[in-house]
Amino acid sequence: MYFSSPAFSRIAVSWLLMGSKFKPHRLHPSADASLPLESSTKRSRTMTTHSSIKDAFSTYADYLNALNEKRERVVKASRDVTMNSKKVIFQVHRISKNNREEVLEKAEKDLAAVTDQQMSRLVKELQGTDFWKLRRAYSPGVQEYVEAATFFKFCQTGTLLNLDEINASLLPLSDPSLEPLQINLLDYLLGLADLTGELMRLAIGRISDGEVEFAERICRFVRDVYRGN
Repeated sequence: MYFSSPAFSRIAVSWLLMGSKFKPHRLHPSADASLPLESSTKRSRTMTTHSSIKDAFSTYADYLNALNEKRERVVKASRDVTMNSKKVIFQVHRISKNNREEVLEKAEKDLAAVTDQQMSRLVKELQGTDFWKLRRAYSPGVQEYVEAATFFKFCQTGTLLNLDEINASLLPLSDPSLEPLQINLLDYLLGLADLTGELMRLAIGRISDGEVEFAERICRFVRDVYRGN
């Protein structure tokens, strides 16, 4: 037969091979349709993440700015405490056997003014906060205040003003609902170290005025401080 000829068979095979080469590829509409949705979701997630990071950095910036402003105020208050505490010390150094009551009365008023004004401002700045973070800003003023208070107390009574007594005097300056500023042991000890220098100066001045007995009492007191008695 014509259709069973070898020529026809070769043509049919050729057409089959060509047909297989140009076989159309099947598309996957479901996968292609999901691409815009996935891209949109990823873009939305990225924008949300960037917004969260920006908000976090804004919060940190506000906190640091507020802390720096507080530090500046604390430094100023500490400087005022230092300056006025030195005035109390200078006043006490005017003491002699002829004017003792007058000098100590004036020194007591000056020390009360430092407590009620400069120390009060410092306490109000630091109460209720993590005041240990700002210790380096207010420590010099606190040490000078301890020195002035203990120096006056010795010249008035011959005894040492302890840390608990100083902190108790600061409590009325604080809001009862907030954590009060309390002087720590290190600042107290550093103030005592400065006190011994002022007592040495006072002893030398008393000896020059003939008050040897008072100078000897100062000497015994300083030895007791160094021994921790």
